[in-house]
Amino acid sequence: MGYRSDVRVITSKKGFKELTNFTRKFLKERNFKYNLLDRLDVKIEGEQEIYFGWNYLKWYDGFEGYEDVTAIVKGLDHINEEGYGYRFSRLGEDYDDYEERYDDGNNEDWLDWISINREFDDGEVM
Repeated sequence: MGYRSDVRVITSKKGFKELTNFTRKFLKERNFKYNLLDRLDVKIEGEQEIYFGWNYLKWYDGFEGYEDVTAIVKGLDHINEEGYGYRFSRLGEDYDDYEERYDDGNNEDWLDWISINREFDDGEVM
């Protein structure tokens, strides 16, 4: 079955579009057809930002066969290089397994923080 995580990201609508373009190109170059952005479990759009993510996902960054995860991770680095901010949070199955990455970028006015109560509170983001 493997180890599973819940993952959430928030970025601007422009940042999301840039992330989508990056992941499609990244995966096409590797002839990998599965794109996580086409299979979101959560997607909430605000006026200027998009909150999205996955539940119970094998989040293995950098492992062969998980190029879909690597595309998201590298895509977040890419959008940041393009000036877009993001907030990334991952909750693993183990209670102390928590990962957070974020950058405000230079094209953003302000991004919400991801609300966590050991479960994602999807309704509190907007």
